[in-house]
Amino acid sequence: MTTVHAMISPILPNQIYTKREQGFRGSASLSKNVFDTGYKSIKTDSAEYIKHSYNVFRNWCHNTVEVNVESERLINIVKSDEPYIFIMNHTYNQVKDIKTAKFFNTLLYREYIYNNKAATCPRSKVIANKNIIKSQPDGGDLYQWLGVTPISANVTGKHKNENRIIIDELVDKLGQGKINLFMFPEGALCMFPFLPLSYKFQPGVSSIVKKVLELRDKIKVIPLGFAHKKEISSAHMGEPVCFIKEEGKYFAQIGEKNIPLTNKGKFVNSDQIVPYISGVLLDSLELASKNAKNDLKKTGEVYTL
Repeated sequence: MTTVHAMISPILPNQIYTKREQGFRGSASLSKNVFDTGYKSIKTDSAEYIKHSYNVFRNWCHNTVEVNVESERLINIVKSDEPYIFIMNHTYNQVKDIKTAKFFNTLLYREYIYNNKAATCPRSKVIANKNIIKSQPDGGDLYQWLGVTPISANVTGKHKNENRIIIDELVDKLGQGKINLFMFPEGALCMFPFLPLSYKFQPGVSSIVKKVLELRDKIKVIPLGFAHKKEISSAHMGEPVCFIKEEGKYFAQIGEKNIPLTNKGKFVNSDQIVPYISGVLLDSLELASKNAKNDLKKTGEVYTL
């Protein structure tokens, strides 16, 4: 199998980007000022939203990233018409982690566009620190339009309640199949890169999985492992983990395996399920992270998006 490097170069104003003999133009070309407010007139449930978002992300991506597209997991995500939760690991270089996440989302949007799913595909959402987002030159308006969801790092008092309302809104949209959610499960503990992932993995994403399963019978989680070298990064899509709830019983389906979430032979109830979901997700993310490091050792074709 050939591992493909994907390199995104900056966009040029008024240029039509082509692939597979198809062309498209975003609803508006980027102005010299990336914070121009013209994007606000574009409806987020339109195909033009995905095309314009793709152009914005593409303009920001200058790094080269190894992505295991030969696994066909990316195209399977696009063709499934299902919502996904993507969990990502932090490395020693959090700046590169964020850039690699942006790159992967750009790749995902490109595939939605060229498979004629821009109008109906789930919109990407990512949870981020409220203070960082609000510190942007435009107060974070563009980031939020692109799907960045700010929450408070302060989890006490009114901030805790505000965060809960925001998370519940994301859960509802996941349940309706309207969004894909990107999360770093380590949260603020990412500031300790020397600690093992097993110590830093927080239960927030598992709680979201549990809540989504109250709205739909299954939800798939994709572990997205990151690793970096000086001139190249790697984003490895791991095996999807499909969490299923049937008649109050929880299962985790990974490939051909259908794993019942049990304790001493008895199914775990909803009050106790979160740490069991976390255990499955931790194993899958650790494996994806390990494979991302191995992918950096490979060589393959480089192409431009």
